[in-house]
Amino acid sequence: MTSRYAAAFTFALAAVLLSGCSGKPGNATPATQPPPTSSGTQFGAPSVSGPLDTTPLEKDPCAALNAGQVASLGAPFKSTFPQPDGATGPSCGWRFATDDGPSSVGGALATKDPGHSGISGVYGQQKMGGLTKFEPFTVDGYPGAVYDNASNPPPGFCVMAIGLREDLTYVITVNLDSLKHPFADSCAVGKKVAGYVIQYLQKGGR
Repeated sequence: MTSRYAAAFTFALAAVLLSGCSGKPGNATPATQPPPTSSGTQFGAPSVSGPLDTTPLEKDPCAALNAGQVASLGAPFKSTFPQPDGATGPSCGWRFATDDGPSSVGGALATKDPGHSGISGVYGQQKMGGLTKFEPFTVDGYPGAVYDNASNPPPGFCVMAIGLREDLTYVITVNLDSLKHPFADSCAVGKKVAGYVIQYLQKGGR
């Protein structure tokens, strides 16, 4: 894996976890956040009724998806880029074997979110007007949201967070340089990744 790809992957994960930031990409401006409550979700975010033990992801962030599951997303698996001590928390990048460009998906367990706000942090950004895209969804009963704070995000790029506990999210980034073939919509790919991660944790990391 090239250092260029590694740097881009790290930047993408760090950028989307800048809770309460607004403005153009590369020029994020902190926004004033309302004071947090002592427990539960905030800002209208759904509750996480079945909190998951994320220890398996913390120990081995790349174990969440196997090669067959990566290939099921739309292209053969090429390589992983593990970052067990990433800037935002344990993370992994899964790169596809495509000729068109460095298409990939990445996932990060947001253990280093300073506010430990979980999915409420994304809803808080929306409440404060810091997002240009905000699309709530659920996967296997777990609340998530597709979101972005960029005014002109690149084609084939999608970011989402899924609440694994009320104080913890798993952030998924999808970057598809080969925009039409063999992949489907980048956000549909990300939601499929979310489903795999949830199933992995529900099985205790097996």
